Amino acid sequence: MSEEQKLTLGEILKVRTVPGREGKPIARLPDGRVVLFDKNSEYYEMLDANMSVEGHIIVISENYVIINPTKEPEVVEPIMYTHYPEIVVDDIVEELEELIESVSGNAEVIPKALLRVLQLQQLIVRILKEEG
Repeated sequence: MSEEQKLTLGEILKVRTVPGREGKPIARLPDGRVVLFDKNSEYYEMLDANMSVEGHIIVISENYVIINPTKEPEVVEPIMYTHYPEIVVDDIVEELEELIESVSGNAEVIPKALLRVLQLQQLIVRILKEEG
C-alpha cells in the first residue's frame, strides 16, 4: 500500500467503481483505502460497477472514505489488462524453502506464508493469461 493520501472533508473526488461485497459498488484510492458511497445520496441507487463517480468527501477513516456523489454517475468502459508481467520468483522460492528447512516452530510461519503468497500470485497470473 502506498503512503496515505492526504484528504480533507468536503474535498471533491472522482473515482471509478468496481464490484464490492454483495455486488455493491466501491472504489479504491491510490493508497489502497476503500471508497464507499453515501446511501442517502439521490444517486446511490444508480451506482454500479464500471462507473465514474464524482462526489465530496463526508467521512475520512484510516481504511476507507465515504463520498456523497454530487452528480449523476457516468458509465465507463471496463479496464482490460492485456499484459501480465512475468515475475521470476524462482530464487526467492528457493531461499524461502531453504529458510523453512533451517528453522522450526513459529519461525516457519512467515516464510511458509510468503511462499504460499508467491505460489498464489503465480497461479493468478497464469489464469489471467489463459483468459486473455
